Amino acid sequence: MADMARSPWHPAVASWSRRWGAWLQHTALWVWYHTFYANHRLAALGRLLKMLACGQFSRIREKFRQRAAGTALAVYNCPATIVRHGPPLHLAGHIHGHGGYDHLVAKTLIGLTNAGVHVFRDARAFMHRDYVPPEYAPSERMYDWRSPRLAVIPPYLLYRFKPGPATAAWTMWETNQLPAGSVKYLNRCGLVLIPSRWGMETFRANGVRVPMEVVPLGYDPEVFSPRQPGCGPELCTFGTAGALDEGGLRKNVQRVIDLFLLAFPRQRDVRLKVKITPRSPMVNTHGDERIEVVNTGLSPLALANWYRSLTCYVNASYGEGFGLHLLEAMGCGVPLISTTYSAVGEMFDSRVGYEVGYTLIVAHNRIYRGQWADPHNDELIARMREVYADRTTADRLGMAAAQRAPLWSWDASIRRLMQALVQHGYLPAGFQPPLLRAAA
Repeated sequence: MADMARSPWHPAVASWSRRWGAWLQHTALWVWYHTFYANHRLAALGRLLKMLACGQFSRIREKFRQRAAGTALAVYNCPATIVRHGPPLHLAGHIHGHGGYDHLVAKTLIGLTNAGVHVFRDARAFMHRDYVPPEYAPSERMYDWRSPRLAVIPPYLLYRFKPGPATAAWTMWETNQLPAGSVKYLNRCGLVLIPSRWGMETFRANGVRVPMEVVPLGYDPEVFSPRQPGCGPELCTFGTAGALDEGGLRKNVQRVIDLFLLAFPRQRDVRLKVKITPRSPMVNTHGDERIEVVNTGLSPLALANWYRSLTCYVNASYGEGFGLHLLEAMGCGVPLISTTYSAVGEMFDSRVGYEVGYTLIVAHNRIYRGQWADPHNDELIARMREVYADRTTADRLGMAAAQRAPLWSWDASIRRLMQALVQHGYLPAGFQPPLLRAAA
């Protein structure tokens, strides 16, 4: 009996060995998580001191607000009747506003949940209750490196989520050169999803070697629906939008204002509407009463009405990773004035708006490097004058834009996302939600 007790095959010893092995595995995972994945205190302190030194006090307040929101998911008031049994997927990305990546993360959360996926919030993702419907509140569970995860984040911030083979990244960029250091973390992922063919070629040219798939973004056709024929603004009205800090500077909002004044120095029957983000510094309208500036947050319905109040949308951006605001304008029946550089050229051309030439220039920006497109000022002015002189053609191009836009709906986007996740093993091979069955 003693010999049997000492044998590694004795049932009691084997059971003890399994428990000991499981404990070691759990301990190793805990150490890995807190060493490489959890917030690094010294790094966080360094970022705090840097923001203090630069006087970025409002940004510090925002960081603390985000953290408080991210750790208080109980206040979502998710209905107790909601029970989820689908395949698990962690979602890494922030939701603390309406626009940009926040909008993409929110739409991803809603779309995956509707498709039957059990979405868990990544521990480092901040999801503010004001922008997450209670019925879509993600579940809570500590992430470990073996679980499938979708990170919806700019490439230069991907490192914060410590990606590994189980991470798929849905991301994009606006120049032909990716941010310094981002390629290393992209190549640690098991899959990279890009909204455009142009973007995928750019990522590949920068050295991204892991599997990649094109998964376009989308818009809500029910919200951003076209206005009725003949219901456009009484006066010829141009519009442009964007942020005036960091990455948003590439939108060239101030440049559109200045070119508008050059195009119409004395005409009184023309207007320009400008939409900037609430935290942007104010643009310079040069005291011209024909220019209206909105610097408050707009709900999707209000934003759609803002688009529909335009005769034409002017895009002077240096580059777009996708161009969601352009797609929304098209969906509302508004033609574009734009270059076809970057991802924009995959949904926009002269059949739905007014093309503008450009010159590739070196990007000089705190965030961007490489090259992007500088629209030709004389052509921007000429196209605005063309719209002003011929509203009939502008309306016809707007109708063509509204017919093309639904090719990029959010339903189509989530369907393509699901197909990519199933194809690459982030969701079970046999998982066939209604979205995929409808596409089959």
